[in-house]
Amino acid sequence: MKRAIGAALMLGAALVQVTWAPRIEVLGAFPNLVLIAVVALTWTRGVRAGMAWACVGGLFLDLTAAGPVGPHALGLLTGAYLTGFWTRNLDRQSAVQIALAAAVSTAAYSLVLVGSDDTLGLPVPPLAAAGELTLAACAYNAVLMPPALALLRKARLTAAEAV
Repeated sequence: MKRAIGAALMLGAALVQVTWAPRIEVLGAFPNLVLIAVVALTWTRGVRAGMAWACVGGLFLDLTAAGPVGPHALGLLTGAYLTGFWTRNLDRQSAVQIALAAAVSTAAYSLVLVGSDDTLGLPVPPLAAAGELTLAACAYNAVLMPPALALLRKARLTAAEAV
């Protein structure tokens, strides 16, 4: 039951990301809700759970994209791995640390997407434009990450109290 609810929430995050999130762009970047969810899950549940949800979220994003299946999942797996590495080696309670983990994961995710598009012969933006968009996305996701983590923790506490 928990997995079905998690999959439904991940699907919802992916659908909101590809439909509504582009309407709230800042400096050309919009929030990557699936990446934020994956980083939050990795931070709270561990790297194994984060990587599993990265595959699910990546598959949902890949199915909504015009390109092949795989690049979003690979990018999210990279972000989950980096976040898992981060949680093993640094202070997990600091809002600054989770924001930095989100920013680094966003940069790695973007690098994987641009690299896979280039490898597959798909159109890629000029390097300067890709860099600017990546920096804006890193900042955007870093700002959203601490409240998202607090929301996830509150939802987990509420669910635990209901049981």
